[in-house]
Amino acid sequence: MKKAFIFGIDGRMGKILTECAADFGYTVVGGFDKTPRSGDIPVFNDTNKIDVDFDVIIDFSNPYLLSPIVALADRTLKPTVIATTGYNDSELHMIMLLSKKVPVFRSGNMSLGIAATKAAAVAAKAVLGDMFDIEIVEKHHNQKLDNPSGTALLLADALISRDNQVVNRDGKRKKGELGITSVRGGGVVGEHEIGFYGEDEIVTISHSARSRKLFAAGAYKAADFLLSAAPALYDMDDLVKTLL
Repeated sequence: MKKAFIFGIDGRMGKILTECAADFGYTVVGGFDKTPRSGDIPVFNDTNKIDVDFDVIIDFSNPYLLSPIVALADRTLKPTVIATTGYNDSELHMIMLLSKKVPVFRSGNMSLGIAATKAAAVAAKAVLGDMFDIEIVEKHHNQKLDNPSGTALLLADALISRDNQVVNRDGKRKKGELGITSVRGGGVVGEHEIGFYGEDEIVTISHSARSRKLFAAGAYKAADFLLSAAPALYDMDDLVKTLL
């Protein structure tokens, strides 16, 4: 069994990663979260006290934990999967610097279905051209911290430059914009719809996550990818290339 160390182990995704680890050939040997404890899976809140051996770090936590993630990866030189979203430019720079020392996989969404959705949207834009307005609507549960979602930004970035993206538009639409609208409510796992709006027709491409286990599956596939990779910054496009 390959051994994983989980940041955010007591969160929703941390619990799912732990529960289904064996399905993907992994065992979770330790984790990092706010409340430390001993037991079958020890949990730490200080990287200096982490004394378990592991093969890969998987992070589904919060941007404020990036510093301890980087500290642990830098000290152990272990591959690191970063699935947290909402990082600022300074934090993204920290991740880039880390990737010069260890293989790092970072994606706004760990779903293979989203990777396919992104590819389909890029193909649709190439066919439809500039005559269609593009809008993205993303929906998540009412406890999600970042807005818009990392997945919505991932999709938008594949279609248009960041300076032409408008979040939760207020006022008239301008030509050449891509709008992103966020909805937060209930227990929605994650829904994303890309709409191409023409004068006489509408094309929509959508993805709906029905279970968070799909994100765990993507994270463990990414971990497998990193175990034989050289230090660099990788994303879902790199993983899809290997699967193809």
